[in-house]
Amino acid sequence: MVQHSTNFKNHFFTIDLLKSLAVQIIILHHLSNYGDISYAARELWPAFFEWLGNYGRFAVQIFLVMGGYLAIKNISTQVSSKGLWLTVLNRYLRLVPTYFTALLFTILCASVARYFNYQLYMGQPETIWQVLSHLLLLQQILGFESISLGVWYVAIDWQLYVFFTMIFFLLKSYRWSILVLSIFMLAAFSYYSQKVEFEDYFIYFIGVYGLGMIAFLCDDNLHEPTKVIAKILFVFFGVIIFSSVLFDLSIKNVLAYAVALLLIWQGKRPYKESSIKWAKFLIWISQRSYCAFLMHFSFILLGNTIYFLLDLHSSKFAIVMMVMIMIASWVAAHFLYQRIEYPARKFQFR
Repeated sequence: MVQHSTNFKNHFFTIDLLKSLAVQIIILHHLSNYGDISYAARELWPAFFEWLGNYGRFAVQIFLVMGGYLAIKNISTQVSSKGLWLTVLNRYLRLVPTYFTALLFTILCASVARYFNYQLYMGQPETIWQVLSHLLLLQQILGFESISLGVWYVAIDWQLYVFFTMIFFLLKSYRWSILVLSIFMLAAFSYYSQKVEFEDYFIYFIGVYGLGMIAFLCDDNLHEPTKVIAKILFVFFGVIIFSSVLFDLSIKNVLAYAVALLLIWQGKRPYKESSIKWAKFLIWISQRSYCAFLMHFSFILLGNTIYFLLDLHSSKFAIVMMVMIMIASWVAAHFLYQRIEYPARKFQFR
């Protein structure tokens, strides 16, 4: 088995903790909303699964804010050394091998569900054009049904990354880039993020993603003038977000702002030497969070198919199946990380 040593200098406690918590909530959110298992589990713990079903999706806001926070430094470094197209291509090569491998596994699991006539699997058999649209990360824009629950996020992350890369490439400056970005953020918070017809496009999410970028620059000691501007913008968007609470409570935006504030305060917090043992476990989860995010739907399909075939109608067994799905998802995520995601990092244009 491939072994990778843990380099604590490249990891930060708050980032790893947020990623680890967010991915668990997303998996539980999907478990509580999909299939016979979710219905049976709600009979046992109705309030808990009702809360997860309604609010668990907000954990995506954590990923979006962290995505912006982690992307901005990478974008500036990549654009400065490689230019626009290689930066964009490298990002694609970083996302897609893991994403497409998980997608193929999902197609296999969906075929198994259809074979056994699991009636709650509503998707039609995948077509070659549908698969190609996913490979291009354009499935929603081109009007194809998503093959898996998590793939929309990968497409949005790709759009957001490419959009800001283009801004930075044209302006060559953190200061001017975030000023231009703030215009799109204001448009998103005040209009686009309130219209469901824009959910398939980066403009719907640019406000939250931009908060992460501004949060990074608020604590960036290498660019002091930009740091001041970033702090002003962060306060400005705080006023925008919390003033809207007076009229229409936006839990998503409030959560995103709280996460961005936490990143300003603790985003670069290192691990303590005294916490090395449990830190290794947290980093293990964090490293494999992308893989788990992509793989868990496959096991939700398989778990629900097994539950359907056994025809037990047991709430307690449904909880057991949920636990088994969680375990299987993380075991699969481990192998996907070791065999695909980590080795694929060398396929980058230097």
